[in-house]
Amino acid sequence: MTSETQQQEAMKCIEDGSALEPSKTSGEPSMRCPVCEGAWLTDEALHAIEDKSFDPDLVKGQMRYGEHDTDHACPHCGDLMTRFRYRGHGLEIEACPNEAGYWLDHGEDRHIKDALKDRQRGLRRSAGAQRDWHATRRGEKLSLVDRIKALFGR
Repeated sequence: MTSETQQQEAMKCIEDGSALEPSKTSGEPSMRCPVCEGAWLTDEALHAIEDKSFDPDLVKGQMRYGEHDTDHACPHCGDLMTRFRYRGHGLEIEACPNEAGYWLDHGEDRHIKDALKDRQRGLRRSAGAQRDWHATRRGEKLSLVDRIKALFGR
């Protein structure tokens, strides 16, 4: 048995102490609690989930806002985890202080994908508004259809 396998078997849920089991979260490898359905994801797994929901040509922005300590021990290293607002949204997730991974409560992977879709729409809407502004300054006229598309970020 490898040390990585032994470590995975020893990982416990930060909420209820149950043994975590190998699973998938949004198609990515994770360790899931069979009781509360929370999940431990590595940094790579979380970024893979993000990448599935976000245009690679756009900038995701800063991930962590308002970091503060928690009283939950990291299932990976045992140090106290930190909690932060994910990409400035109302969603708070917990992270290993040694950057080994993240704890997501049940369903938070969907909230992450929704937050990234919102950011993507906002960035596209902003880019469209900037294009329209520059076109207006140059004296170019947009058709009604183009103005409506720009309004909805398309």
